[in-house]
Amino acid sequence: MNVLETPIDYLKGVGPLRADLLKKELNIFTYDDLLCHYPFRYIDKSKFYKVEELKTKSSYVQIKGSIIKIEEKGNRRSKRLIAYLQDETGVIALVWFKGVRWIKETVKLHNKYIVFGKPSLYGNKFNIPHPEMEILEDGQHVTGSLQSVYHSTEKLNAKGLTSKAIGK
Repeated sequence: MNVLETPIDYLKGVGPLRADLLKKELNIFTYDDLLCHYPFRYIDKSKFYKVEELKTKSSYVQIKGSIIKIEEKGNRRSKRLIAYLQDETGVIALVWFKGVRWIKETVKLHNKYIVFGKPSLYGNKFNIPHPEMEILEDGQHVTGSLQSVYHSTEKLNAKGLTSKAIGK
Protein backbone atom coordinates (compact mmCIF):
# COMPACT_ATOMS: atom_id res chain seq x y z
CA MET A 1 0.00 0.00 0.00
CA ASN A 2 1.19 3.49 -0.86
CA VAL A 3 1.94 5.67 2.22
CA LEU A 4 -0.12 8.52 0.76
CA GLU A 5 -3.21 6.28 0.83
CA THR A 6 -2.91 5.82 4.62
CA PRO A 7 -6.09 6.88 6.40
CA ILE A 8 -5.79 10.26 8.13
CA ASP A 9 -6.73 8.55 11.44
CA TYR A 10 -3.16 7.25 11.72
CA LEU A 11 -1.42 10.61 11.43
CA LYS A 12 0.26 11.51 14.73
CA GLY A 13 -1.83 14.04 16.65
CA VAL A 14 -5.03 13.40 14.69
CA GLY A 15 -6.75 10.37 16.21
CA PRO A 16 -10.30 9.14 15.54
CA LEU A 17 -12.23 12.22 16.77
CA ARG A 18 -10.25 14.76 14.74
CA ALA A 19 -10.14 12.36 11.79
CA ASP A 20 -13.96 12.23 11.70
CA LEU A 21 -14.09 16.04 11.73
CA LEU A 22 -11.50 16.32 8.94
CA LYS A 23 -13.50 13.85 6.86
CA LYS A 24 -16.86 15.56 7.42
CA GLU A 25 -15.74 19.19 7.30
CA LEU A 26 -12.91 19.22 4.72
CA ASN A 27 -13.17 15.88 2.87
CA ILE A 28 -9.71 14.85 4.07
CA PHE A 29 -9.57 11.05 4.25
CA THR A 30 -5.91 10.22 3.55
CA TYR A 31 -2.41 11.64 3.93
CA ASP A 32 -2.60 12.58 0.24
CA ASP A 33 -5.84 14.53 0.79
CA LEU A 34 -4.16 16.50 3.57
CA LEU A 35 -1.09 17.24 1.43
CA CYS A 36 -3.40 18.47 -1.34
CA HIS A 37 -5.37 20.73 1.03
CA TYR A 38 -3.57 23.89 -0.06
CA PRO A 39 -3.63 27.22 1.72
CA PHE A 40 -5.90 29.85 0.19
CA ARG A 41 -3.47 32.69 1.03
CA TYR A 42 -0.26 33.56 2.83
CA ILE A 43 0.48 36.15 5.48
CA ASP A 44 3.80 37.93 5.08
CA LYS A 45 5.64 37.86 8.39
CA SER A 46 9.04 38.44 6.83
CA LYS A 47 9.32 42.11 7.79
CA PHE A 48 9.49 43.69 11.23
CA TYR A 49 8.24 47.26 11.61
CA LYS A 50 9.19 49.93 14.13
CA VAL A 51 6.44 51.82 15.98
CA GLU A 52 7.52 55.08 14.30
CA GLU A 53 7.07 53.51 10.84
CA LEU A 54 3.33 52.91 11.26
CA LYS A 55 1.10 54.87 8.92
CA THR A 56 -2.66 55.27 8.73
CA LYS A 57 -2.85 53.01 5.70
CA SER A 58 -0.75 50.21 7.26
CA SER A 59 -2.03 46.72 6.70
CA TYR A 60 -0.88 43.97 9.04
CA VAL A 61 2.43 44.59 10.77
CA GLN A 62 4.85 42.70 12.98
CA ILE A 63 6.71 44.47 15.80
CA LYS A 64 9.28 43.33 18.37
CA GLY A 65 9.23 44.97 21.78
CA SER A 66 8.72 44.74 25.53
CA ILE A 67 5.54 45.14 27.54
CA ILE A 68 6.05 48.17 29.79
CA LYS A 69 2.57 48.61 31.26
CA ILE A 70 -0.71 46.67 31.54
CA GLU A 71 -4.03 48.19 32.59
CA GLU A 72 -7.74 47.45 32.59
CA LYS A 73 -10.20 50.16 31.62
CA GLY A 74 -13.97 50.35 31.64
CA ASN A 75 -16.28 48.08 33.55
CA ARG A 76 -18.42 45.03 32.90
CA ARG A 77 -19.52 45.05 29.27
CA SER A 78 -17.12 47.80 28.19
CA LYS A 79 -14.09 46.34 29.98
CA ARG A 80 -10.89 46.14 27.97
CA LEU A 81 -7.28 45.26 28.63
CA ILE A 82 -4.50 47.49 27.32
CA ALA A 83 -0.84 46.46 27.23
CA TYR A 84 1.79 48.95 26.08
CA LEU A 85 4.53 47.57 23.85
CA GLN A 86 7.72 49.58 23.50
CA ASP A 87 10.44 49.24 20.90
CA GLU A 88 13.44 51.54 20.40
CA THR A 89 11.32 54.09 18.49
CA GLY A 90 8.10 54.40 20.50
CA VAL A 91 5.15 52.82 22.29
CA ILE A 92 1.97 51.26 20.89
CA ALA A 93 -1.12 50.10 22.77
CA LEU A 94 -2.30 46.50 22.36
CA VAL A 95 -6.03 46.26 23.12
CA TRP A 96 -8.30 43.32 23.94
CA PHE A 97 -12.06 43.59 24.34
CA LYS A 98 -12.68 39.85 24.82
CA GLY A 99 -10.90 37.26 26.94
CA VAL A 100 -9.55 39.96 29.25
CA ARG A 101 -9.05 37.65 32.24
CA TRP A 102 -7.16 35.02 30.23
CA ILE A 103 -5.00 37.55 28.38
CA LYS A 104 -4.17 39.33 31.64
CA GLU A 105 -2.80 36.06 33.06
CA THR A 106 -0.72 35.34 29.96
CA VAL A 107 0.82 38.70 29.08
CA LYS A 108 3.69 39.54 31.43
CA LEU A 109 5.36 42.86 32.16
CA HIS A 110 8.92 43.40 30.90
CA ASN A 111 8.81 40.30 28.68
CA LYS A 112 9.81 40.68 25.05
CA TYR A 113 7.21 39.78 22.43
CA ILE A 114 6.68 39.57 18.72
CA VAL A 115 3.30 41.15 18.01
CA PHE A 116 1.33 40.78 14.79
CA GLY A 117 -1.87 42.62 13.89
CA LYS A 118 -3.57 45.43 12.03
CA PRO A 119 -2.91 48.86 13.53
CA SER A 120 -5.79 51.26 13.87
CA LEU A 121 -5.92 54.92 14.82
CA TYR A 122 -7.81 55.89 17.97
CA GLY A 123 -7.55 59.36 19.48
CA ASN A 124 -4.65 60.24 17.15
CA LYS A 125 -2.58 57.28 18.44
CA PHE A 126 -2.03 53.83 17.02
CA ASN A 127 -3.17 50.65 18.72
CA ILE A 128 -3.42 47.04 17.65
CA PRO A 129 -6.69 45.35 18.64
CA HIS A 130 -6.51 41.63 19.50
CA PRO A 131 -2.94 41.06 18.25
CA GLU A 132 -1.27 37.68 17.84
CA MET A 133 1.58 37.50 20.36
CA GLU A 134 4.58 35.26 20.69
CA ILE A 135 7.01 35.50 23.59
CA LEU A 136 10.58 36.22 22.54
CA GLU A 137 13.11 34.30 24.62
CA ASP A 138 16.47 35.88 25.46
CA GLY A 139 19.04 35.09 22.80
CA GLN A 140 16.39 33.70 20.46
CA HIS A 141 17.15 34.55 16.83
CA VAL A 142 14.02 35.67 15.02
CA THR A 143 13.44 35.40 11.30
CA GLY A 144 10.27 36.31 9.50
CA SER A 145 8.44 34.00 7.13
CA LEU A 146 5.36 33.48 5.04
CA GLN A 147 2.58 31.88 7.09
CA SER A 148 0.01 29.80 5.26
CA VAL A 149 -3.71 30.26 5.94
CA TYR A 150 -5.99 27.25 5.46
CA HIS A 151 -9.75 27.01 5.23
CA SER A 152 -11.26 25.82 8.48
CA THR A 153 -14.73 25.71 10.05
CA GLU A 154 -16.26 26.59 13.42
CA LYS A 155 -16.43 22.88 14.35
CA LEU A 156 -12.75 22.39 13.50
CA ASN A 157 -11.70 25.52 15.41
CA ALA A 158 -13.67 24.36 18.46
CA LYS A 159 -11.70 21.10 18.47
CA GLY A 160 -8.33 22.85 18.09
CA LEU A 161 -7.95 22.31 14.35
CA THR A 162 -7.34 25.92 13.43
CA SER A 163 -5.59 27.06 10.29
CA LYS A 164 -2.29 27.04 12.22
CA ALA A 165 -2.87 23.46 13.45
CA ILE A 166 -3.75 22.23 9.95
CA GLY A 167 -0.53 23.78 8.62
CA LYS A 168 1.46 22.08 11.35
